[in-house]
Amino acid sequence: MNWADSLKIAILEGDTQKAYELIINVPTTSLNELEDLLIAQELIAQGIEMLEKDQEKVKKQMLQLKLAKKFLE
Repeated sequence: MNWADSLKIAILEGDTQKAYELIINVPTTSLNELEDLLIAQELIAQGIEMLEKDQEKVKKQMLQLKLAKKFLE
């Protein structure tokens, strides 16, 4: 399976860890055609969007935990 397919699957499955690893390790040597570069650009953008949403979700959860802790004190 190639890099683009692996990233597509990670995005569809919502696997942020796998998507992050794939985005960090872009195989630049195999992206020679303009079409491949455009596909990679779009997939990376979608992956980053997914990671940002996950980050926001974690921030909200942390805030809720802080509020609950403050309430219990």
